[in-house]
Amino acid sequence: MYNNTSNENLILALPSKGQLGESSANFLGKAGLNIYKPNKRQYTATIPSLPKCEVVYQRPTDIFAKVNEGRVDIGITGLDIVMEYTEDSDDVMVIEKLGFGKCELLLAVPDSWIDVTSIADLADLSLRNQSTGKQLRIATKYSNLTKSYLYRQGISHFLLVHADGAMEAAPRMGYADMISDLSETGTTLRENHMRPIDGGVIVESESVLIGNKRTLRNSPEKLETLREMIELIEAHKRARKFVSLRANIKGDSVTDVQDRILANEALSGTKGPGVVEVASPAGMTDKWFETNLLVPSNLIHKTMQHLRALGGTDIIVHRPDYVFDDRSETYNRFEEMLYADDKVSI
Repeated sequence: MYNNTSNENLILALPSKGQLGESSANFLGKAGLNIYKPNKRQYTATIPSLPKCEVVYQRPTDIFAKVNEGRVDIGITGLDIVMEYTEDSDDVMVIEKLGFGKCELLLAVPDSWIDVTSIADLADLSLRNQSTGKQLRIATKYSNLTKSYLYRQGISHFLLVHADGAMEAAPRMGYADMISDLSETGTTLRENHMRPIDGGVIVESESVLIGNKRTLRNSPEKLETLREMIELIEAHKRARKFVSLRANIKGDSVTDVQDRILANEALSGTKGPGVVEVASPAGMTDKWFETNLLVPSNLIHKTMQHLRALGGTDIIVHRPDYVFDDRSETYNRFEEMLYADDKVSI
């Protein structure tokens, strides 16, 4: 078993297979954190751009357990799993929501239940079953979340049936009446003649980066590696919102070009235009200046038109890989949570 007690390298656990595993690797790769795994059968890997980080592969549910035990420092898993088991741990914290792997934990019933379309209908069914001595059987592997949600909805007469694998088959196989399970698009439910009920969404989930407070607090080396990882991820995610426009504009001076661009503040860049004089070829009498603007992606065309109206030409658009701010909000927020005395709520 992996031992993390004396290792100052940051240990990252990733999903070993499936869509979540592929999405995690792709997400990290786009942020410049490509994973090197020479053999597909290996359960360890490295991140060459982050030499003090080691990767181990686990099942998503085991990732939470390993982070909780402190055998790994951080991991990527589903928010649904964290919320299902977080009551059992004061050490696990959600560092950041990653924005991929989005799905819903929801209640679904067979299509044949034409009288049950909402959570209120389900409550009525539960009461009717109670009066006749029957139990409403719900197959799930999310017992804690499902039970808490049903109680909040005033439904207390039910039996949770723990199940793994293809939950949609439970009603047809006869060991449950309905299910509480994850759904991304609803296709699998429809193909198995089931449907979600109105008001039956228990949790909206996505992939999250989690960490162990205890192991991270005790190692400045691990924190420094984690800082680099977080800042690269944050800057890459932020870069998706922006584009950089460069253009050559004829003018009298740097100030002249700046003033004309700034006349439309909404299209003059997040912090204003950068303007420098271009070294023109011999014999050219006009003075040219290069400007560089960082603008929101949805303003590409309008900003281009603004620059063109000022005489701008040779307009080039770049999509940056990273956009770093003056500080990392994600890391600062993480540090506040890391050293907070109270348990962090999700």
